[in-house]
Amino acid sequence: MSGDIQKRTLLVVSDTAMYNDGGEVLVFDPVLRELMVIEDMFDNIIWLGARTLRKKGSLKPIASDKIKAEMMPCVSRSGWINIFFVILAYPVFLVRILKHLKRATHVHTRAPSHPAMLMILLSYLDNKRIYAHKYAGEWTDRNIPFTYRSQRSLLKRARKRNLKVVISGKNEEESVNVHDMENPCIYGYEIDAMNNAGLAKKFDGKLRLLFVGNLMPTKGIMELLTAIQNQQLSDRYKELYIVGSGKLKSEVEHVVRDIKNIQVNMLGDLSREELNKQYAAAHMLILPSSSESFPKVIAEAAAYGCIPVTTSLSAITKKVKDGESGFLMTDNHPDNILSTLNKVAETTDLKSISNESIAMSRLFTYERFKERMKKIYEISE
Repeated sequence: MSGDIQKRTLLVVSDTAMYNDGGEVLVFDPVLRELMVIEDMFDNIIWLGARTLRKKGSLKPIASDKIKAEMMPCVSRSGWINIFFVILAYPVFLVRILKHLKRATHVHTRAPSHPAMLMILLSYLDNKRIYAHKYAGEWTDRNIPFTYRSQRSLLKRARKRNLKVVISGKNEEESVNVHDMENPCIYGYEIDAMNNAGLAKKFDGKLRLLFVGNLMPTKGIMELLTAIQNQQLSDRYKELYIVGSGKLKSEVEHVVRDIKNIQVNMLGDLSREELNKQYAAAHMLILPSSSESFPKVIAEAAAYGCIPVTTSLSAITKKVKDGESGFLMTDNHPDNILSTLNKVAETTDLKSISNESIAMSRLFTYERFKERMKKIYEISE
């Protein structure tokens, strides 16, 4: 891998969505926020992402001259047909990556994804650059797709000094190459106002539930709807608000029409500002995923005193303590969701649990993220 390295350049390789809006590239806002926070550490940031044909509220323009976005093929279609697109896309991924890699001093990948797989393999051959591979999938669960397991296996075996692995929820036996990192989602200047709104929240009346996530099987949305339409659901629950869209949208809409014992409102995709209003109004964030790392929505909701009620997955259990800063379910079976929600409704100290979740949220600031990324990238200035 040759090429003169003259400036400090970060190459970001991911499958996060990008959209061509009349010649302007719109990019996934949560990742853009992270890059904006660390941009002063680099002279240039080149971001390779996945082309999407659908404009979403979570896609924003880049307000920085340092960050240049470039779209690559999207290979997230479902079914066997996707294998054909993957085979065609890999040569494109490789050409684009190698084109920009020769300029890079640092590389950041977001795995698991097909572009990340190529980047992980290349990093094993490269001693010149510092690689930070962020694995956003479940770090310990065996019940994940083969492509996810293969990428995770490669990262678990990383021992090269210039190859760093970033996860949420590191175990004590992990190698020194593995770094525990909370997903940032809150700016330091805004967290006090968010926390104050949460501290003012009252839990002595009817309770409002909030679901935020893609409407897909692994998020447990159908299991949640089955649970709440049960007539044994506590009457303390007045409303459920669903934020997000996805391939199960029509199925969810169909089921929602038949739910009578609680009001269900589908809001679709929301901007960050609109989502914050939902966090401020809700009492609990219900997230019955079957596979997850540590979703940012938990920290965002907790900052507003919105108590997380979620499945007991490895990274989540590192931050959410059952009965202290949230509630954990052993699995997302509808009966388990129902019993947990009823237990929450009967809990008398919800206010103190909300306050503990507020305290937990302060781990997820962008400023804290920046300082820790400096150490991973080995940048002292």
